Amino acid sequence: MNLQLDEKALQRRQEWAVASRDERLAEPATDTFSETAHRFGEGLVGVLTRPSADIAKVGVLLLNAGLTRHTGPFRAHVELARTLAAHGFAVLRFDQSGLGDSALPGKASGERRHRETDAAMRLLAQETGAERFVLCGLCSGADDAFHVGAADPRVAGAILLDGVAYPTPGFWLRHAVPRLLNFGKVLRYLTSRRSAGPSLANFRDWPARAQARQMLAGMVERGTPLLFVFTGGAYHYFNHRAQLAASLGRAAASPRVSLEFWREYDHTFFLRKHRRVLLARVLAWMQSEFGGAGSHDPIGTTR
Repeated sequence: MNLQLDEKALQRRQEWAVASRDERLAEPATDTFSETAHRFGEGLVGVLTRPSADIAKVGVLLLNAGLTRHTGPFRAHVELARTLAAHGFAVLRFDQSGLGDSALPGKASGERRHRETDAAMRLLAQETGAERFVLCGLCSGADDAFHVGAADPRVAGAILLDGVAYPTPGFWLRHAVPRLLNFGKVLRYLTSRRSAGPSLANFRDWPARAQARQMLAGMVERGTPLLFVFTGGAYHYFNHRAQLAASLGRAAASPRVSLEFWREYDHTFFLRKHRRVLLARVLAWMQSEFGGAGSHDPIGTTR
């Protein structure tokens, strides 16, 4: 059985299932949310998007993706914040220190991400009454969400876009065999090894695999739901749905863990149709896990 073809067929079916809703997923009307800029913590700056009607007790924090400011790649964070707010979830998208509009940190500290995320949670609680929080991030933002989510019991859930996972023997088999049969790819690989610069792995912050397994198991044990989304941008370390459990252990197969693998999507979701699928999936997951608040239009309804 050709697992790659099967996965592509499954992905197409998933996209088709969203397509009928996606075509009608319009920009939320401006009367369904409001936005305010805030300065908080140690020189941090963020934008709070809050529902115009009832607000859920679970708020959402959108963390920086690499060096991208709080708007997110291709304004994905803006679109996501407004979509969630239109369905009852308050969202704070903010720049961590040294990024975007936020000031440089006064001193280097390994606890910086915990301290800054704590300040963001306090602001969201003060402004909206949120009691627990969902952390959402892409790439390095997913790494921060994983670390903070494992350590802070106020974290009610996490959305990890191209987040933590580790190569397994199955990964290397699927990754290497097709390339070994292509002389051009082998030659390019050998050439790149002679002049190797920094790789993406140099910009990620993953714990040791055994520690990551413990962290995920701890979150699952306390009932914290997680949504993992992997794209083709993670090809250098993730290439099959079964790899998540193989690398992160039994907890990754828990019903509390949801997984999407969109092989043909770019890491930054630069195509609008792919961002729409992402928005629809995140909103559906948030509504399934936390319900939202007030009477808001169901996903896919235009205004």
